[in-house]
This record gives sequence, C-alpha cells and structure tokens, in this order.
Amino acid sequence: MMKVTFSAILEEIKAQGNYRTIKYLYPLSATRVRYKGNEYLNLCSNSYLSLHTHPEVLLAAKKTLDEYGAGICSSRSVSGSIDLYEMLGKEIALYKGYQRGLIFSNGYMANIGVISTLTGEKDVIFSDELNHSSLIDAMRLSRAKKIVYKHNNIDDLERKIQKYRGKDQNIIITESVFSMDGDMAPLEEIYRLKEEYGLRLFLDDAHGTGIFGKKGTGVEELCSLRGKMDVHMATFGKSLGSYGAFVLSDPVFIEFLINRARTFMYTTALPPSALAASRAALGLIKKDMSYKKTLWQNIDYMRRHLNGAGFNLKNSTGPIIPIVVGGDELTLNMQERLMKKGIFLQAIRPPTVPKGTSRLRLTVVRGFTKDDMDHAIEAIIDVGRRLNLI
Repeated sequence: MMKVTFSAILEEIKAQGNYRTIKYLYPLSATRVRYKGNEYLNLCSNSYLSLHTHPEVLLAAKKTLDEYGAGICSSRSVSGSIDLYEMLGKEIALYKGYQRGLIFSNGYMANIGVISTLTGEKDVIFSDELNHSSLIDAMRLSRAKKIVYKHNNIDDLERKIQKYRGKDQNIIITESVFSMDGDMAPLEEIYRLKEEYGLRLFLDDAHGTGIFGKKGTGVEELCSLRGKMDVHMATFGKSLGSYGAFVLSDPVFIEFLINRARTFMYTTALPPSALAASRAALGLIKKDMSYKKTLWQNIDYMRRHLNGAGFNLKNSTGPIIPIVVGGDELTLNMQERLMKKGIFLQAIRPPTVPKGTSRLRLTVVRGFTKDDMDHAIEAIIDVGRRLNLI
C-alpha cells in the first residue's frame, strides 16, 4: 500500500482551495498594519475596544515588566502564582458576579482543562453544533458522550435532553456569541432547560465580555443571568486587549480545578506584564462606558451600510460581521481584491466553517474613524458588486 505523504495532503488542500499561509504583519496602530511594505486597515482584529494600545494599558505592562521581569518561568502550581494573579482573579470574578475565578494561559487551554476535568465517560454533554474547536477538542478529551444539537435550536436541545435523562451528569456547553457566525445563543431558554432538567451549564463568553449588557459584563448580564452559570469561561485577549483566560465558578469547583485541571497544573504561568495589562484594561471598562458606547456606534454604522447593500450577514449581532460569500475560490478572490484596496480581511473556509459557507469575517473595533469605515464599506460594496454578490 502506498503511503500518503504530507506533500500529497498539502496538494489536496490546495486543490480544494483551502490552503492556508501565514501573513507576518507589523502593527502600526490599533487599527492599521503593515504587510510586505504596504499599509492596510485591519478589519479582523478581536481587540473590539481597541485597548491593546491604550496608554494606561501599555504603561501598566511596562511598569510591571521593570518590577517583575519578562516572565515567571514556572507553573502556577510551583512558584508561578505571583500576587498579580490573586488580584486579577478577584477583580474579574467580582466584575462578572461570581464567587471566585481561576486564570489560565489562554481560552483554548481553559476549555480543555475545565471540560476534560468536569466530565467523564459516564456523563453526557449537549453541545451546539457550531461550538468553537477548543470546546470540541475538550469534549473529545473528556471521554463523555457528546450529543450535538442543531445550532441555537431549543426544541432539538430539549428533545435530546429528554432522551438522555438519568445519566450520571448531564451538561450543556455553548458559546454566548459564536465566533464565526457572530450570532447569540438563546441563553434564557438554555438556562430554563438547565433548571428544569437539573443540568449543569458551561458558557464560553469570550466574544461577549466587555461588549454586551448595560455595564458590559457580557451576555449573561444582557439576559439577566449575571453570575448564574455553573461554569463561565472568557478571555482577556479580545475586548480586554491583553492575553490569558479566566474560569469563574463556586469556590469548591475552582479548588477542584487547581487540583485536577492538567492545563492549569502543567504549563508555565503568564508573563506578569500580561496580567498587569489585563488589570488596567478591566479598570478602564469598569469606570468608563464610553468605550463600549463608541464601539456600538461603529457596529451600528458598519452593519447598517453592509446590510443595506444586500450582503448576507447571517443573524450576526455585535462586532463580528460575517460576509458570507459561499465558494472557497470566490471568497479568496474577494479577499485578494480587498487587499489591493488597502483592506486586510481574511477568508474563512472549511473546516473552520461548513462547506459552501466560506466568508470574510469582519470585526468592528472602537478605534475605527468614520473615514476608516467609509473606506471599508465603499471597498467591500465595490468588490461585492464586481463579483455579483450583491
């Protein structure tokens, strides 16, 4: 039997139009990057509140770098749990309405660590079909039985919950805002099922934190469910402009994670500067709602014009705006044409999204000026018309 080589697999990926390359960028500002000598407006950053270049966030990181050094060089379980961890953990838990928080290196490791620790082979997980890859991988490692329900379909979820009643432990896992479609989970209805059937509920609020709710604490606040999840995960690497993730729950479960979550126990702790930057960013959004207000003004402006032009934006809400193109090659064509117009916007293709739904994943950030947005809208509409998408 002939062995399949890596080269052959890569050639097949190229033939399917799904070959990926890394673009090495130089950041010029909160909204602009340089690539191969040319300047581009960056339309695919997750720094929704543009805090990663905020002077107070940068100053906090610089001061901490001088005081604590470049890295901790140890795991949290050995000597890596410096005092900044305790401060940030308490502050983020209080902000979100939980008793206690535990900080992980990133969202992927948080999801892997928590879900693989929380569930076992006798348990059942109900998972939205569009959950993030980190959640899917975590479920595989947990060895629990995974039952996938149709995206945001409460009736399908309830039917499947009823079918698997009586198992050792059943848990629903969902994102609050889905990273590729930009739509929101029906959290009130999911919570109702959790209560009615005695399930646990794990919420990934990575794309909701700092954006939704009157005080910006996330989708839970928007749905009048602040602090009510069994386990809440979110990140510092999006709206908060830094790096790392946090898990919120009751004190007993947090202690359980400290003693059992392998991605917490066996990895090097975050650099002190990242912790300080997160604390500074959190302080900013807690005391000043103008960051969120300006972001939403930009979101409404961009969405209104792109919707009005006739693009398929799915059921997105918030700063994630998927411009669905369809075919892989056509999506790449649109990406390349926009690059020529000074727009940096990446094509998202299978397996990240289902076949036939390739798209440009546009994200709106607070730092955009009206001129930035007008330039982007004009370029996207022009290319969309030339490719007969609108």
